[in-house]
Order: sequence, then structure tokens, then C-alpha cells
Amino acid sequence: MRLAVLSAFFGLSVACFTEQSADRMWRCSVEQPLCPEGQTCISDWCTKDGTALPDLAVVDSSMADMSTLPCQDGFPIGTQGVWACRGKFSATTTKASALCLSGYKLCADANKLTDAECSATTLKGFFFGEAPAMGATSLSAKCAGTGSGWGGLWFGCGAVQDKLLTERAGVACRGFYPVTFCSNTIFICDPSDGHLDKQRNDDSRNGVLCCE
Repeated sequence: MRLAVLSAFFGLSVACFTEQSADRMWRCSVEQPLCPEGQTCISDWCTKDGTALPDLAVVDSSMADMSTLPCQDGFPIGTQGVWACRGKFSATTTKASALCLSGYKLCADANKLTDAECSATTLKGFFFGEAPAMGATSLSAKCAGTGSGWGGLWFGCGAVQDKLLTERAGVACRGFYPVTFCSNTIFICDPSDGHLDKQRNDDSRNGVLCCE
């Protein structure tokens, strides 16, 4: 009897320790978008909004080692190596390009993304490419140079949350259609320099697009 009790206890212990954690990152798809409670299927990954990537001890074995991931807090968009990397940035603190890690850099265009992937409503936040714009409205928005007076808009993927700052441009810029307006809050622009490293994003739900 004692042996039977111990065997039952051991079996229960194993079951407890092998239970799938809700914090673990899982593959998903449009056809099978099932994810643990508190996570949403985004670009084929179950992603927990507003949190960093899971600890290496619980990351699925199919994920790359943390040292090779392109950012500390982000998720892939599409299937060609583009990542949406969350984080605040500014010219005087963490620069936009510093959000890209492990050899990744700011995406200069959307050649590795489809319009559907870049404009998906599941992208909770706006992710800036290296694509300054100019124009009085989103319909007239167009690509701009990086010099002084480049304009008050910026192209990328997704949409700024809570504020109506993101619209769809009439013409794509380097493959991007979503365009966000500069403001006195959230995305504060420096009109004297059209490089993303000179701009400021104060919402940690936004970030940058990182490419290989």
C-alpha cells in the first residue's frame, strides 16, 4: 500500500512540473490561433502584450537563443526576418537604432513585408521604419529626404494606440502605407534631421522595425 501511494504521488508531481506554462511562447496560425489565456496570436506567435520575451528557461525549444534575438521586447512580423521591437527612444537616451540587437538594423523599407502584415489590426502599437515623410495630410504624404524641413509624418507598420495619430497614406513610401503624425506627445519630431535616431517616442507600446 505504501509503495502504491508513493507511486501515485510521484506521478502527480511529474504532471505538475510538466504542465505547459501560460508564460511560454507558442507557435500559432490564422487557421489555429489558439493561445494560452492572456496571449494573442500575432504573426504566428502567441504574444503577451506589454511584456518582454519569456525567460530562456521556459521559451519553446524552437525559439532561438536570447543572444541571437533581434530585440529584448518584440515579435516577428511576417516570415522574412522582420521584427517589431518595442521601446521608448530619443536622441539623448536610447536611440531608435539601439532597440535592434544581434546584427539587426532599422528597416529602410517594407520589401520583406506584405501590406496586410504591415497594416494588420493585431499590431498593437506603431513600429517605425527608417522612412521620414512630408505632406499636409495622410493622402498627400510622400517619402522625404533626411535633411532639414523633411516634414511632420513618419512611415512604418501598425497604429499608435489610444490616439488618432496613425492613418493610411494615399501612396506608399518604400513599401509602407501606415503613416503616423508627429505631435507634442508620444512621437515628438526634430524637423532639422530626418533620421529616426533623432526622433523621440514616449510610448513603450510603440517601437521600431528591425531587419537582418
